[in-house]
Amino acid sequence: MKIFGIPYQSRQLYFFLGDLLVGLVAILLAHLLRIGIDPADDELARLPASALFFLSSNLLLLYLADGYNTALDYRRASEVVRLGLTCLVQLGLQMMMHFVLTDMWWGRGIAGLTVVIFGVLLVGWRAAMSWWRPRPMSRLRTLLVGDGDAEQVFASAVADHPEYHDAYEVVGCLAYPRFGARRGGETQKLEEVCAFGPVPVLGPVSALKQVLGNQRVDLVVVAVRGSLSSDLTRDLLEAKARGIQIEEMPTIYKRLTGKVPIANLSDSWLIFGPVFSGSNRLANAIQRSLDVFLALIGLVISAPVIAVAAIAVKLETTGPAFFLQERLGWNERPFWIIKLRTMGVDAEARSGAVWSAGAADPRVTRVGRFLRRSRIDELPQFWNVLRGDMSIVGPRPEREHFVKQLKVSIPFYGLRFAVKPGVTGWAQVNYRYGATEAEAAEKLCYELYAIQELNPVLYALIVLKTVQTMLLRPGS
Repeated sequence: MKIFGIPYQSRQLYFFLGDLLVGLVAILLAHLLRIGIDPADDELARLPASALFFLSSNLLLLYLADGYNTALDYRRASEVVRLGLTCLVQLGLQMMMHFVLTDMWWGRGIAGLTVVIFGVLLVGWRAAMSWWRPRPMSRLRTLLVGDGDAEQVFASAVADHPEYHDAYEVVGCLAYPRFGARRGGETQKLEEVCAFGPVPVLGPVSALKQVLGNQRVDLVVVAVRGSLSSDLTRDLLEAKARGIQIEEMPTIYKRLTGKVPIANLSDSWLIFGPVFSGSNRLANAIQRSLDVFLALIGLVISAPVIAVAAIAVKLETTGPAFFLQERLGWNERPFWIIKLRTMGVDAEARSGAVWSAGAADPRVTRVGRFLRRSRIDELPQFWNVLRGDMSIVGPRPEREHFVKQLKVSIPFYGLRFAVKPGVTGWAQVNYRYGATEAEAAEKLCYELYAIQELNPVLYALIVLKTVQTMLLRPGS
């Protein structure tokens, strides 16, 4: 499922709505226990602003604490501690707001009691959710039609994710006729085309009508990169007229996973798909305003950290504290990116341009290792954002040397330059540091998703996920 370009799971929606309800109940109980319901009481006049801050900040803190990770089991002590620490931070926020806005805020007693009740109810509610894992009322019986490789990608995505597995029952696959061609002197068998474990091969695509009747199919996922034959087109239209859902594999895969399957795309799917975010003037103006605002705040807040880090770099090694390197930006225009130096001055003198291994790279200094793990070395890039070379959100800027290689080996790689590169991005918060061509290809799947779907809500989510990643999952 997807809303505002953001893929989500049903359990995450349940968590969100349940947390909101628990927060409202906590506010009501705290007021009943503390002061009762007296319309003339001053506390009730302060309720709206205090309650709005309490509810919104709770949802934000839970998100930053990875509280909407559906893989967590809230019956475990470690996850109860996670929720407890979140409530402790909320209590600190409430006390701070009380002293800053005394006349506008509810009293300390009300604030403290609300947080305590919320914490108790939250732990009980989340533990109950871990006992009762949400499942759909029925699974969609799904038939895959395609060229083998593409449908395997979809089948694997469904099999590897518990919620997708509960929503889709893959009944089998049909092989597209073009795989009857000879390969290596032998006719390729259907089992070779659709060889992904327990999913049975139900025959060639010409058997579509018969299979739809025998298997009670609800959804047909078409995983064909080229044009469809006239016979298959007619059969699919007849199936749609009978109420069977028809989906293109890249479209449903994108909606479920938050990334685009670049190895299984046709040019036409991208051409007739959503407009790229970099081509919308109004959206660009809004994003540029957000970029400047966040970059200014980021520079002001991080200036002391950058100064201390620069001194540490200078104390450990000779040479400048900051590092300038040419990267390619929007429309492949070169610009100079600024970072805190994490390697020796002549790190590439012998080896030349090579993939970085992150913080584990032997060329990285001791201080540089810490700067990379904490991502402090990236903070000076706020200056690149102010200059207009970069955005806060976008693909990671890359060097021309590697771009030339990757454009040859990775399909559609050049499309990432349709937008400005970013300090952070959808790929950066969903995937690890890319240090190989295969990892660069996987990151491109996420980057193309964001290029198609970026909007203010997704922009804000990426920024929040970046803060969450820096707090909970530091790395290079």
